[in-house]
Amino acid sequence: MRQYIVSIILVASALFATAASGQQVAADPGADGSRQRLAIVVGADVGAKGTQPLGFAQKDAAKMAELFTTLGRVGTGDVWLLLAPNADGLRNALADVSRRLAEPGNRKTELFFYYSGHADEAGLQLGDTLFPMAELRGFVEKSPASVTVAILDACQSGALVRDKGGKRVPVLDLSMAPEGDARGYAIITSSSAGEKSQESEELRGSFFTHFLASGMRGDADEGKDGRVSLAELYQYTYNRTLQRTYSSGAREQHPTFDYAMTGSGQVVVSYPDEGTGRLLLPADLSGEFLVYSPDTDVVLAEVSKKAGRETVLAVPPGSIELFKRTDQALYRSRVTVAAGQQTTVEMSRMEEVSRRYLIEKGQAPVLVMAAKGGYQFFWDATIRSRSLLPSVLGGVELRVDHLLPSFVSPFVEVLVGGGVGSASGSADQPLAQSFSVLESGAGLAFKVLDSPVTIELSTEASLMVLRRSIDTPQVAGTVDDEYITVSPIASLVVGREVLDGLTLAAQFKSGYLYFREDEEGKDLGFSEVYLTAFFRL
Repeated sequence: MRQYIVSIILVASALFATAASGQQVAADPGADGSRQRLAIVVGADVGAKGTQPLGFAQKDAAKMAELFTTLGRVGTGDVWLLLAPNADGLRNALADVSRRLAEPGNRKTELFFYYSGHADEAGLQLGDTLFPMAELRGFVEKSPASVTVAILDACQSGALVRDKGGKRVPVLDLSMAPEGDARGYAIITSSSAGEKSQESEELRGSFFTHFLASGMRGDADEGKDGRVSLAELYQYTYNRTLQRTYSSGAREQHPTFDYAMTGSGQVVVSYPDEGTGRLLLPADLSGEFLVYSPDTDVVLAEVSKKAGRETVLAVPPGSIELFKRTDQALYRSRVTVAAGQQTTVEMSRMEEVSRRYLIEKGQAPVLVMAAKGGYQFFWDATIRSRSLLPSVLGGVELRVDHLLPSFVSPFVEVLVGGGVGSASGSADQPLAQSFSVLESGAGLAFKVLDSPVTIELSTEASLMVLRRSIDTPQVAGTVDDEYITVSPIASLVVGREVLDGLTLAAQFKSGYLYFREDEEGKDLGFSEVYLTAFFRL
């Protein structure tokens, strides 16, 4: 649910509401008034039956729509943003755009098409409908626009170019001359025909679109002329996607391309110098950096920066968090970017945070169940031998992760168990004795460390019901004693994730109990030790 809310926020910030009739408002002209740019942006989390819903396709689409309008010189009324459409909805949008492009006028027209979602060799999977690859290819080749650029972020999206001579190479050989009279089309896909495109919880989106956005914000501007060309963007996205998917341990992705261009001049995708806010990473900085907007929960860019050269990124005004990632740790710095100004990042005040900070900050609440078994004993030897016997306990815990900030998880637990022993009778004859315990607690767990092992501290209040039974056949049969109290308990958990969603841990608990025996009150301490298995549901 959260990702849909964020998508709505992004769309609202990038686009004006269209009229009830669905007509687009007048276009914003290019810088010289001679060119018109339009964009069709499609995102669909749900694909065909049997496919796993995607987590970020629609959010990626909203991100790209915002980039086209803020950095791509596409008018706010010239973006068709389609979230979870069916095949006919996309077909109608393409027809609307074709009619717009065919209107009389001498301006050069440039059309951008972006899709994020499920796909296979047959076509784009839009829910339970299919938009054929052949139909999309036909639209791109016959588009009335002077230049059409199609970008697909989907599994097996390379099928769109495979049968037409498309190939995967790190360099796209397009002219680097100033914008001129180039005509034709270009197709870029996130993966080759047999590869899967992958998402990242940390990046809040797919690897491919993440680097598209990073490049459009200025990291792909190799010429440092304030413009990101199609050639620069493809080469940057190819290299960074391949590098990141390889280093993350995921399957490698090889973006592909196909193009047919005539004339001269380059195709410019974005103009980062025209952004309302600018973030400067000075020349002396080096390393891997993530740029994150906490206001919208969007990872804006990722930069692999070398010392000796400045990097300027176009970012929205507001709060920005910059993360530096190393092999051992993750560090954070916060800045505020003012509209119309360039803000320099200073890393002197960086603080170390959990390596899973971004993942956990962005996740929706997750239910976790734990099964545990262990042992309880009271510290007072006399009490332990005659009244509150050592006991074996087992039970379950339910907690909700990512519900509260600062790695705090509320939980409830129920534990039951008991022990057996003997007590001395009046004639010094041993009497059978049994002891049972019921613990029902609620508390908060605070995660201290997440990698390479999990360490957390917790505190809880537990309702304890203690019951002792002594078998006295020579006197009065069985004598039962019951005591009910509330105990404060603190615990330490040390664990390690052994499988995705399964963590095995050791838990050490200590608590306080006020106990009355023979009309005398006692302050008692006790400890519990458990082996615990946490299952993320």
